[in-house]
Amino acid sequence: MNQQMQDLTAAITKADIAMKAAAWQIETMRSDIKQLRKCLFELAYTCEEHGINLVTLTKTSQDTIVAMRLGGFK
Repeated sequence: MNQQMQDLTAAITKADIAMKAAAWQIETMRSDIKQLRKCLFELAYTCEEHGINLVTLTKTSQDTIVAMRLGGFK
């Protein structure tokens, strides 16, 4: 019985550490996404201000910029 309690405690501790690591990763990714979103907006704005057509970008990049301007990717 005592060994089972120790095994359960070890498993719970291991799961707790894994969840904390996952939470840290998620927060880091959220921060990165926020920075990338800001950068993309600035790049799109700069392109337009200097007469660089967004048509020169790939279709995926164009679609992403349009979606962001329409309120997507929040």
